[in-house]
Amino acid sequence: MSSVAIAIISVIYVAVLVYYCALEKRDNFRLATTVKVILSAFASVICIYAAILLDSYVFYIFALAFVFTVPADYFLQYIKTNLTKYRIGITLFGLVHICLLISYYLIYPVSFFEFVIFAVFVAILLVFQIKGKWQIGKEKAQINVYTVIVVFMSAKAISIFIAAPAIYTVFLALGGLFFFISDLYLGIWAYSGKDTYPNLVINRATYFAALFCLAFSLVSRLYTNPC
Repeated sequence: MSSVAIAIISVIYVAVLVYYCALEKRDNFRLATTVKVILSAFASVICIYAAILLDSYVFYIFALAFVFTVPADYFLQYIKTNLTKYRIGITLFGLVHICLLISYYLIYPVSFFEFVIFAVFVAILLVFQIKGKWQIGKEKAQINVYTVIVVFMSAKAISIFIAAPAIYTVFLALGGLFFFISDLYLGIWAYSGKDTYPNLVINRATYFAALFCLAFSLVSRLYTNPC
């Protein structure tokens, strides 16, 4: 993939993301959901393309995580209107992060850094939950399990860069960080009574930035692992 192609893909991705955020402001649920799923599928195609070229079962597992994001994003759109569908979305996103973690540990060993970062992230979440008086409904137990998984995925991704700095681990770390920020703002938007448009935009923008960075962590490996 040439630098020109990467630049074009990046511009298109950002443009569609801006359009999607505008649709959320207009409260156009059906069209917003469609565009959101298109964004997820777009990132998934990029990731699958890179995984095929790299041709390793580890990267196929990584790409499988992206496959799960497509239906997960559809079901998560029902966060305010349909608890059953929302819980399906949470489960699918749990599978996303489990696949990512499996792919990480197949290459990188356990390190001290991931536990330190995990502890810091959990502390940050607790501060926001307590100060914001988050009110989580019937899905609380599921949300707690999911939170542990996603926070640990984020911590592991960042720790990989610390232990093995490279272009692709920079993307990996950014993806992990953006995922953490995205889920933090999802909690603020959904559970603290601050369901404002700016909080929604931060949640969505950082989430799709996370997908993009994680996908390009695989693409960037093509330049260091020729196929």
